[in-house]
Amino acid sequence: MKFFITVFFIFYRCFAGESILLKMDNKMSQALQGSNQHLLLDIAMETINLAGLPFEGMMSLQLSNSVARNEKEAFFTTIAMIGITVGVLKYSVDRERPERTYHPRLWNTRITPSFPSGHTAVSSGFATILSSIYPEYFSHAVFYTLLSGYSQIYTGNHFISDILAGWLIGFTLGKIAYNSTAL
Repeated sequence: MKFFITVFFIFYRCFAGESILLKMDNKMSQALQGSNQHLLLDIAMETINLAGLPFEGMMSLQLSNSVARNEKEAFFTTIAMIGITVGVLKYSVDRERPERTYHPRLWNTRITPSFPSGHTAVSSGFATILSSIYPEYFSHAVFYTLLSGYSQIYTGNHFISDILAGWLIGFTLGKIAYNSTAL
């Protein structure tokens, strides 16, 4: 846990204020945003963006019927820890969302601060628990997490650093929850 806090603090300090890394993050994030010129890709990314949390919730409930009690606890403990951690960080850091050049075709709101990405943290936590229980799905879980994070950048909801922090939070809390319930 000390390692997680240290890495997160260093990460946050690198992207705070008007640092060069923050400016690079902004430019790279804008370069990866969608252009509204690829209808199928745009709709696919928006669908992944919006459907991720409901999909993960339904999969967690479905999987909870077929896994051991401690593994079920790991799923729900991870989600709870992520919700608390991301909520505290979002409003403590209070980072503005990226200036959006992409115009979503589907409903898309931006009512909370940007840093860290809660969607990505949940996706990463879900994938961490899933691949811990079912190691044969590791590559699928990694691909899903990468796609979930990229969809957030593509639709202009998050900076790259928001996504990286979300992945770090989700993975770390997923590992902590799984290891603590695997006893």
